[in-house]
Amino acid sequence: MTAIPSAQTSPLPPGTESFDPANSEAWEALRALGHRMLDDMLDIQSSLTHRPAWQELPATKRHLFDEPAPIEGIGADAAYDRFRSHILPYGNGNWHPRFFGWVQGQGTPLAMLAEMLAAGMNPHLAGFNHSPPMVERQVVSWLAQLMGIPGAGGLLVTGGTAANTHALGVARFAAVRARGGNVREHGLQHWPEGPTAKPLVFYGSVETHGWARKAAEWLGLGDRAFRRVPVDAAYEMDLVALRGMIERDRQNGLDPFCVMGTAGTVNTGATDALPAIAQLCRDESLWFHVDGAFGALAVLAPSVRDQMAGLELADSIAFDLHKWGAMPFECACVLVRDPAVNHDTFRANASYLAETSRGVSAGGVYFADRGLDLTRGFKALKVWMQLQASGVAKLGRIIEQNVTQAQHFARAVLAHPSLELLAPAPLNIVCFRYRADALDDDTLNVMNEELLLRLQERGIAVPSSTRIGGRFALRLAHVNHRTTDEDMALVLAAVTEIGDELVGELVAARAQRGP
Repeated sequence: MTAIPSAQTSPLPPGTESFDPANSEAWEALRALGHRMLDDMLDIQSSLTHRPAWQELPATKRHLFDEPAPIEGIGADAAYDRFRSHILPYGNGNWHPRFFGWVQGQGTPLAMLAEMLAAGMNPHLAGFNHSPPMVERQVVSWLAQLMGIPGAGGLLVTGGTAANTHALGVARFAAVRARGGNVREHGLQHWPEGPTAKPLVFYGSVETHGWARKAAEWLGLGDRAFRRVPVDAAYEMDLVALRGMIERDRQNGLDPFCVMGTAGTVNTGATDALPAIAQLCRDESLWFHVDGAFGALAVLAPSVRDQMAGLELADSIAFDLHKWGAMPFECACVLVRDPAVNHDTFRANASYLAETSRGVSAGGVYFADRGLDLTRGFKALKVWMQLQASGVAKLGRIIEQNVTQAQHFARAVLAHPSLELLAPAPLNIVCFRYRADALDDDTLNVMNEELLLRLQERGIAVPSSTRIGGRFALRLAHVNHRTTDEDMALVLAAVTEIGDELVGELVAARAQRGP
């Protein structure tokens, strides 16, 4: 048996090049730089409260990103100095305790270190016989149990768009197969029965995230196949309208195959009536998918778990761990109740990927046969390490903390004479605006947009925005594990202060113009 060399550093042979350090001294220099990097990142993360929530990259530093590719390198220390001066201070702010924009998670210090470990190992997660795929299979199994569908198949993907599109692709495959066709072999236009096959259509509310249109286009269904269902006053899917649309579409020669419920809509945090949708899908023989991009993880929080009732009835679920799961980007999960249909949708045979009875290739390309990607990174390690270290219960408590803080903020908006709640806030998203009785909606829209920009540009906080009934809304989407009650109070005070400031400017401008 060939001996494995002992663990010691050897210089590279003359004339040999590598991206590894060339000798022991160079290894020690890189080690020192690595410790500096780690110290810098932990120093910043431990002092975020005292830093701006966001700051724009100055014009004087933008020239770096217009430079041509370096033909000769400047060395690791100099490259890191450029990172510290031109990149590190100028992110979008999502790691800050007063970041509430777009439903973006903050990451955790431990998960950051796990990312380093994953990159250091650099395993290929198509499958095969090594420990990293075992970690992902365990994480997916944990998540399936937590969502109430133990034994479901699935995998980790880049984000909610990929996860939801994956699930819709499985639903499309299952629907075509149930109708005697093979979408993988013939596509949608060349089924055995020819071009007279009815066009497939699927349903989601008008509040469904933009992934659905992309998925319809990418899967060859076309945007017209995405049937947008009206919502009620709570921004939940109108089930009477849904039933009517399904009936009319069938009468008009269309072929419904899937209904998508949303657990936590992107605009307001509303959750569709998932149990009722599940029953409708059983009655109508339709696939039931749940887009739980951020809301699905509320099943871990006892006080709001009831809002997620019906998740356990889904044929497929998609959700992001880099949102309410606090993981660094990118990390989402798709679960399919029937692992066999997931496998049948994606499996492929290639001689260079053949499974062997022993060795590295034993077990085959498990994940590549269950998704689009062959090459996959080790996303599961950060989830595995954080849950091992902190436990599921702590994540549930943080989710409850976020909901409590958001609900308190919503009540404060309702109680404030200069603020207006623009939509119900059932979970953790608060849509509101500053208002003054003498100003019309058009003026208030302009004013609130300026208010948002000043909040961000002054580094106070980073909410995002949306439109509710044509009105510009500040949108506070709270999935932030670093936020304190003091942070929430500071944001509320800053909104009213800047709003008052803008009203004062408007009054002064009108006075200057005269009657």
